[in-house]
Amino acid sequence: MAKFVDLFLQHQVLGTFIASTIWTAVISSLEAPTKDSGGLYVFFFKFLNSLAGNIKRAQSTAIEKSPNFLDAVEKIATTPPNP
Repeated sequence: MAKFVDLFLQHQVLGTFIASTIWTAVISSLEAPTKDSGGLYVFFFKFLNSLAGNIKRAQSTAIEKSPNFLDAVEKIATTPPNP
């Protein structure tokens, strides 16, 4: 462990970049909450994505919570395309 600390202290910019990239990749791999997700998961999803700098992804979870979400999806799925 001391070797990693020494390596990081010698290459702080590169170490910070690598740690930030790994952190963002881990947080970005979380599945987006659905209407069936619990409140705690939605909170942690928004919180962690906000910390990782994924602001738009953190704020994009409100669509499925709409009471008309399933009706809107069904309407779009059954509407024939315009020629």
